[in-house]
Amino acid sequence: MTDDPGGASAEPGEALPATAYAVLGILSVNDEELTPSEIKVRADFAFQHFYWSPAVSHIRRELRRLLDMGLVEEREIAIGQVRRSQVYQTTAEGERVLTRWVSTSPPEETVVVKNSVLLRVYLGDKAPMDTVLAVIDARLKEVEEAIDDVHWGRRRGAELGLDQEAALRFPRAVSEYKLRSLYFEQGNLRQLRDTVVGFDTEGFKHDDRLARGPVRRRRRSGEAPDREP
Repeated sequence: MTDDPGGASAEPGEALPATAYAVLGILSVNDEELTPSEIKVRADFAFQHFYWSPAVSHIRRELRRLLDMGLVEEREIAIGQVRRSQVYQTTAEGERVLTRWVSTSPPEETVVVKNSVLLRVYLGDKAPMDTVLAVIDARLKEVEEAIDDVHWGRRRGAELGLDQEAALRFPRAVSEYKLRSLYFEQGNLRQLRDTVVGFDTEGFKHDDRLARGPVRRRRRSGEAPDREP
C-alpha cells in the first residue's frame, strides 16, 4: 500500500505507514467511535512511554487515507448545541488489515531510542554542573508525573470495569511494563544525579552535613601507638 490514498480496499502484501496502524490500533483497542482529537488524547496516554504519538493533523491525514481504503468509517455527530464533528470506527476490513500487520511484522524490526536527556548528560562537560543537574531534575519530575498518570489510568480503568475485559489484557500488560520502566528510570535518574553530584570534589570538602571525625587505624603487632597531640 503506497502513500496514494486512492485505492478502495487494502490488498494483501501492501503496507500502511506505522502511524496508520497506530490510528487503527487506538480505534480497535478502545472499541469506540472517536474524533481525531480523542484519538490524539488516547494515543498520548497509551503510547507516550514507548512510541511516538502523532499530531492531530497527522491523525486526520491517516484517517482520510484509511477512509478512502475502506478501513474505517465515519459519521457526523453534534458536540454541544453548535459544533459538529466526525467520529470514526474501524471496519471489518480494517480489523483484518490490523490483525495481518500484527501477525506478520518482522521480528528483526529495529527499536530506535532517542533520549535527549541522556545525550545532554553525556555531553555534560560542555555545560555548568547546575545546568546538567537541572536537565536531570526536569526529567525526574516528568517521570514522577508519568507514574502518577499511569496509576490514575489504571484506577480509572478499574472504576469503569475495563480491568475485567479480556480484550484489553494485552494493553494492560503493556501498561504494567510501562509502569515498571518508569520506576526503573526514576531509580536510574536518581543514581545518575548522585553520580554527577559526586564529580564536585571541591564542593564535598565543604559539605558539613555530617561531622568529620578522625580516622584511627588499627595498630599492627609491635607498632607503638601514636602520641596524643
